[in-house]
Amino acid sequence: MRALVAAVLILFSLAAVTPAIAQEACSCKGCGCKGGPGWRGPEGFCVSQAKLAEVCGSPPGTPCKQEAAARVCFGKQSALTGPTANTEPR
Repeated sequence: MRALVAAVLILFSLAAVTPAIAQEACSCKGCGCKGGPGWRGPEGFCVSQAKLAEVCGSPPGTPCKQEAAARVCFGKQSALTGPTANTEPR
């Protein structure tokens, strides 16, 4: 009976730790890696889709910088971004 209780406790502790390990394995740096439009505004912050035309113009350009950063998990690009996305800011 003790072995069963110990096994259940170990399984619960592994289930609690696994998401934290998986999250640490993914890196997301730069505008666009979390699904945003991928533009950095003149103040240095990422611009949301709602304010893209207001801050960067239409089409986006001069005052903003396009980054389109990719989210990288375990050394591979995440499915959230396309294969042509840049992994480093321009």
